[in-house]
Parts: sequence; C-alpha cells; structure tokens
Amino acid sequence: MIYLWGVIAAVLSLTLTWWLKSYAAKKQIGIAPVRERDQHRTPTPRIGGVAIVASFLLVMIAIAAFLPPSASDLGFPFAFLGISIDKRLLGILIATVFLSVIMLFDDLKGLPAYLKLSSQIVSALILIASGVGIMYLNNPFGLAIVLDSLKIPVQIGASVYHIVFWADLFFILWVIILTNATNFIDGLDGLASSLSLVASVILIFLSIKVGQSATALMAAVFAGAILGFLPFNLPRAKIFLGDVGSMFLGLMLAVLTVISGGKLATVLLVFGLVILDAIYVIAKRLLQGKNPLTTPDQSHLHHRFLKAGFSQTSTLVTISAISLLFGLAGIVTEGKLKIYLIGILAVLSLALFLFLDRKTKTRKV
Repeated sequence: MIYLWGVIAAVLSLTLTWWLKSYAAKKQIGIAPVRERDQHRTPTPRIGGVAIVASFLLVMIAIAAFLPPSASDLGFPFAFLGISIDKRLLGILIATVFLSVIMLFDDLKGLPAYLKLSSQIVSALILIASGVGIMYLNNPFGLAIVLDSLKIPVQIGASVYHIVFWADLFFILWVIILTNATNFIDGLDGLASSLSLVASVILIFLSIKVGQSATALMAAVFAGAILGFLPFNLPRAKIFLGDVGSMFLGLMLAVLTVISGGKLATVLLVFGLVILDAIYVIAKRLLQGKNPLTTPDQSHLHHRFLKAGFSQTSTLVTISAISLLFGLAGIVTEGKLKIYLIGILAVLSLALFLFLDRKTKTRKV
C-alpha cells in the first residue's frame, strides 16, 4: 500500500509536469532570461516545482480523507472545522502551501532575499506550532543532547503553551539549512531533485525499519512526486524546479528527518557533501564581504565540477552516487558508526574540493 501511493503520486506528477511545461512555454509564464551563471543557453520554464507540490498535496489529502486514520497518524490527533486530521499533517500541508505561494511569486516576479528567508522561518514556525520538532539528539558517545531544557510559557486565552527554546531554534535552523542547500544545488539540471529522491527513498526504508508506517507513507508520496518530475529535469532539462520546488524539497526533508526522530544523521550522510559545499560557499562570500545568500556566482560544487572538465551528466552521476553510497551506509549502520561515517564524508568532501580546485587550475594553465 505504501508503494502504491508513491506510484500514484509519480503518475500525477508526471502528468502535471508535462502539462505545466507545455502551458508555461505556450503562455510564456515563469520563463526567465538566461543568466550568466546558468548552464543552459535557452529560456526554460522555472515553475516545475508546482507539479511536485500539487501532486504531494493532492495525494496526502486523499490519504487523509479516504484511508483509515492510522495511515496518516503522526501522533497528534486533531479536529479542524469538524474534520479529523493529524495536527502535524495539517501543519505540513499549511506550511507547504504558504512557502510555495511565496516562492511562486518569487519565481514569477522576484523577491528580496530577506523575504525569502522570512518565509522559511515562518514555515518552520507553522510546523513547530503543529507539533513538528525534535526534543533531543542521540549521542552514541554518552547521554543524549537534550533540547527541551528551556521552556518559556506563553498564555493565549485560557490555554498555556510553551516555547521550547533550544528545540525550536534547532528546527528553524535545520529548515533554513536544508531549504537553502537544495536551492544552492539547483543550478545543475536534475541535481536537487536527484539527491532529494535518493534521500526520500532512504527515508522510506529507514521509516519501515523502525516501524513508522505513516512517515514511510509520506516519504513514499514525496519520492513519487519527485520521480514523476525527474525525467523532464535531467540534462538537458525541459523544465526547472524554481524556488517553489527547491524550497519545498528542503522543507519536506527537514520535516521527514525529525517528525518521528532518528533520521537526521542519515539525511546528513545523503546531503552532507552539498551542505559542506554550502558552508564553504557562504564562508567564502562572507570573507569577500558579499551577501552569502544573494550573491550569484559559479562557486558551488557542481560549478567546480564543470570547470574541472566534467560534463553535466558525469557531475550529476558522481555527486548522486556519493550521496547514495553514504545514504545506504546510513541505513545499515547505527550509533557511533554513523558518526564515523559523517567524519569520513567530511574528509572525503574536503579532498574532493581540493582535487577539483587543483584540476581547474591545471586546465587553466
């Protein structure tokens, strides 16, 4: 049943992407001029993420409406306007719609960086208010790292709620990191969608392994929505994710890693290479006195692969293969071994960065 809903999401996404590609080209909607840093040379629709988001939302709403409550039970039963729905699922749907609407406006008209960052934070706050978050981090070397030690009571009407300061701050930062990481790597055809597909498939098996069927089902729908879009996004892409798609991918990966706990290290293994690259790029821009989030350049990992002489396809395959290898290792390892794997990935990433820089200099000479 889990995989069937993933297939339904894939077919729906495939159909919507095909239609959206044709409609956007015909009406000239969301087709921006070619920028200097772009790898393609022809104007291409940048609103493909709408198909992924719409497929995910429609299938998840259908699951909540027609399947037994256990299929979408994420631990927070809730009634909204007389309709029974899991509170966490409701928060995920609302946050997705909110972020996607803001990012669609950015894809069509353009928005300043501070508004995009603000929308990421608001989306994280919506999720937190619905019960999505993480209260502790597993520490294989000793006691768990507790994040709920500082609670600030807030009274709203007759009810008292609590801001769990460190847990909420951690989740907000995690959302910002993943949404911007997926956005950074969307400069190469198929890269953001391929890595997100790898991560979501890994999360399906990991959720099944620990008995979290509802989380596995959501991850399957998410994976299916990406899979239906991917054929149109591989080199040479016929349609791009846009900020709608790239931000949604990061948001859902942030949710799926913490909603039932225990998956953060695994996603770090899949996305570790590009997260380290994002840190590298941001640090480099700060040292140069540039805005780390708005300065367009060709300093990202995929750009450095291309400058070193790799093709778009070989770059995509190499980065995806590294992420898949470490993601699979994350499924079969536990505790300290995962931490060691993250350390190995960090060392290999640094070696890869140095290799690419040296190869680029050699080619120039």
